[in-house]
Formats: sequence, structure tokens, C-alpha cells
Amino acid sequence: MPTPLIDAENLNATVYADLRIKLISGQLKPAEAVSVRQLAELYGVSTMPVREALRQLASEGALKSAARKAYRVPDLSAKEASDLFFVRGVLEGAAAELAAQRMTKRKLSLLETAVRKTRSCLTKRDANGLLLANYDFHSTIYQSSDNDALALSIDRLYVQTGPWLGHGIMNLVDADNWLGEHDLIIDALRNADSKSARKLIEEDAFWGVELYRQRA
Repeated sequence: MPTPLIDAENLNATVYADLRIKLISGQLKPAEAVSVRQLAELYGVSTMPVREALRQLASEGALKSAARKAYRVPDLSAKEASDLFFVRGVLEGAAAELAAQRMTKRKLSLLETAVRKTRSCLTKRDANGLLLANYDFHSTIYQSSDNDALALSIDRLYVQTGPWLGHGIMNLVDADNWLGEHDLIIDALRNADSKSARKLIEEDAFWGVELYRQRA
């Protein structure tokens, strides 16, 4: 039996948010078809809120509409995937540079928690959990930039690159290469070292650039 969604007054937003997490955490794969009926059964809702959520994700470039109002995760070329990671890296670098001057003890604590979750997921070889913890880490930084337009742009790119980051760590590299230099990033942010924070974040995101550039 499907579990009904709790937020009956805002089903579209609830379904949309959950589908975003599925994209970010690699649960939805590149080129994977998305069934409206199957999702409606999964969430225990009618097809209408599911269709609305899928339309919104398609308008943001996270999904692609197909024939007969169906949807699928975009099937990018290696170059297109590399280009997305490049743009995300450049924007994240700018956000980290701004965030380094705005870090609080609470935000630094959230970053450290995300790193612990990442390491725990690595030990368990939980790729989906690791990707979600990685998103928590990065989003905490760019949401701290105090630039809403910049943070929104990065967040949408994160959803677009999620399936490709998932594909990369699950199929293209050894699990020991899953982790980035997150401890160094935290140190730079703690020390308000904007230049280093930008450089380290860019290098972290450019992992995806190089991974797919080699396959272009």
C-alpha cells in the first residue's frame, strides 16, 4: 500500500521536492524514463500533482518532456555533462568566496555534520546517501552567500548534475575516489579565507568536469 503524503494542501510542492532529492541523490539515472502513474502510486496521490511537479522540473532543465506527455532524465553527451559541471563549479566558487565572509558557528557545525555523514556513507558504500550528504555540504555553503539569485542558479544546476554525479561515482570510478577535500574547505571558510574557499570548491566541482571530459 502506498503511503499518502502528509501535506495534502500542497501536494505539488511535496512531490516536486521529493523528485528533486531523487535526482540529486542519483536515484534517478541519466536517460531514465519517469512514469506518472507509477509515481502517483508511490506517493499515494492522483496523477495531477505528479504531472505538475514533472512540468516544473522540466522547465528547470532537470527533466525532459517526451512523447505523449511522458518525461525522462536528460541523456546528455559527455561534453554536455562536463559543461554543466564547469558552470556549476564556477558559480559555486563565487558563492564560496562570498560565504567565507558570512560563516557562523552553526553553519560550520552543519558542514562538519555533513562530512561525518559522507564518511559514514562511504564506509557503508551507500552512494545515494553520500550524494545527499554531499548536497547538504555544498548547499549550506552557497546558501550562505547572501545572494539569492546565485544560490538559486547553483541549486538548479545541482539538480541537473545529480544523475551524472551519481552515474560517475557508481559506475566510472572506484569508491575510494568518492570523497573530496571537504575538510580543507571547512578550514578555509572558518578562517574567512575567501580565495582558498573559492579555489577548493571549484576544484571539488571540477572533478565532474574532468571525469566526463575524458569521455567526450
